[in-house]
Amino acid sequence: MTRTALFFGSFNPIHLGHIAIVRHLLESGLCDELWLVVSPGNPLKEPSVLVDADRRLEMTRLAVDAAGLGGKVRVSDVEFAMPRPSYTIDTLERLERDHPDREFMLLAGSDITGQLEQWKDYRKLLDRYTILIYPRPGYPVVKFADRVVVLEDAPQSECSSTRARGGAEQMLQPEVKNYIKTHKLWTESK
Repeated sequence: MTRTALFFGSFNPIHLGHIAIVRHLLESGLCDELWLVVSPGNPLKEPSVLVDADRRLEMTRLAVDAAGLGGKVRVSDVEFAMPRPSYTIDTLERLERDHPDREFMLLAGSDITGQLEQWKDYRKLLDRYTILIYPRPGYPVVKFADRVVVLEDAPQSECSSTRARGGAEQMLQPEVKNYIKTHKLWTESK
């Protein structure tokens, strides 16, 4: 079985912090490959600042290519064809049906542990899947600490999509920054 970590996100936009976590997990040996699953929308987030899903997908592909991660990292649009809002458990079950040769696990930031109970069928997620958690500043893993694998040595970053949208271009790869400017995706980037 191929151990496949799934890193779900809106990637609005993808930034250097995301790439650092991806590299770290691949180097850790905890998975054989990693898929960045671009979510068209998050039922727990305000959609007003989300740019078009296809643009976020393209930026994520650009970032993976620019980082030289193409061999072990795939960018997935599986949720684009699923009912909305998309729920992690539904996506996992679909991927398991489509790819029975893979063992799927989740990769997420420590900020999710405080909201995991709001997720659809969160107990099923905890019971059926390995959940790998990378620390995020200000979000200690308290809830579900006994049910998740905390990547204690993962790099911590001050990068955030919110800050990148607000003009912190140093958090972006040049290819992503150019894409944002070319397509005038956020007022701050025009």
